[in-house]
Amino acid sequence: MSRSYGNCWVEDECQPIRSSAAPVPVALIPGPAAGNMYGIRYILCAAVMIILAVVWNYTTASSSVRAFSPELELKDMAAARTTVKRIDTHAHFLPPFYYDTLRRMGLDKDGPRNSMPKWSAEDHLAFMDKLGIETAILSISSPGARLPGLTQQEARTLAREVNNYGHMMAVTYPDRLQFFATLVLPDVEGSIEEAIRALDTLEAAGVVFLANSEGWYLGRPEFDPLMEVLNSRGATIFVHPHSLPGSDNLEVPPFVVDFLLDTTRAAATIVMNNVTGRFPNLQWILGHSGGFMPFAAYRIGSALSLMTGVSPESFLQELRRFYVDTAVSSSYSALPSTIAFLTTEHLTFGSDYPFAPNMVIERETAQLDTFFQPELERWHQINHHNAARLFGSRLNHKRK
Repeated sequence: MSRSYGNCWVEDECQPIRSSAAPVPVALIPGPAAGNMYGIRYILCAAVMIILAVVWNYTTASSSVRAFSPELELKDMAAARTTVKRIDTHAHFLPPFYYDTLRRMGLDKDGPRNSMPKWSAEDHLAFMDKLGIETAILSISSPGARLPGLTQQEARTLAREVNNYGHMMAVTYPDRLQFFATLVLPDVEGSIEEAIRALDTLEAAGVVFLANSEGWYLGRPEFDPLMEVLNSRGATIFVHPHSLPGSDNLEVPPFVVDFLLDTTRAAATIVMNNVTGRFPNLQWILGHSGGFMPFAAYRIGSALSLMTGVSPESFLQELRRFYVDTAVSSSYSALPSTIAFLTTEHLTFGSDYPFAPNMVIERETAQLDTFFQPELERWHQINHHNAARLFGSRLNHKRK
């Protein structure tokens, strides 16, 4: 038997008040039978319900596409500029002589555009202004300074010239640009020499390493002498991915997928050899959300435990010492696992300019802003506070 529930429409929440055979009060019947007053009330109530439904549907639909609407993206970025000045820890530069060297050696066809992007300080600063970026820490991307075909001395000279150029940018724009020093691994001796010069004399913000250099991954014991030098200076190390060894003839380019594995493998090698524990003054930033390290951290910890006899919890503790940046990693599917493992205290803002197309950077930044808009303190942590704490006085270069 059907039951009527008065003003309730959910059976579990209401008690039945009459059977279906009971007469319905005339006040609840629309139309002439209820009289004009009741008919007008019914019509007004129905109209209000329709209006509320339309407004609710519009609001829900708008919020669901918020991160993908260009107009709303621009509004989000404008709001971000008024509330926080970002520090970009994943930004690249290509000095003219470096670009010419890549082109001469046939190495200028990498990247999403099948070519190396042109770079200028003026264009970069204009883009920073658009996204509310106060300071960008510049670095050379893959393939770095140790290019195939160069002698060891030629690679050292190229790294030195790149770092001199980065220093010039930092001195010219002391409140806007800084740089990570480029080194020449697996040449440990040359890397030590240039690291000392770049950190002590050029006042670089830190150093940048490729996750692997000619197949030699960070964390190898052979690199310990360099780590000792960096550890004594409390250096910050930015780890950028490179092509995997043996990935030259793949249909899908390395930057699409392999870069993420390259960074993850470097992180696993570093903790497996206890580099983070043995050199505790080093600070590490992994590019692109650490590859898929946060997502696979428990698998990595368990597997390394089986190999070494060290507890999984020990490896997880070391993995949590890494910082990661948000460069091309701010989607609504990527952010939750990163935050769940590392928390927002270990995230920094990254753009990947100029290798990522401008529209991609703008979309990713809008998604990041929208994701954290209800939680401004965590938003500020990622965009500014964490990097400011990491780099301290090395963030803004002093004029000479």
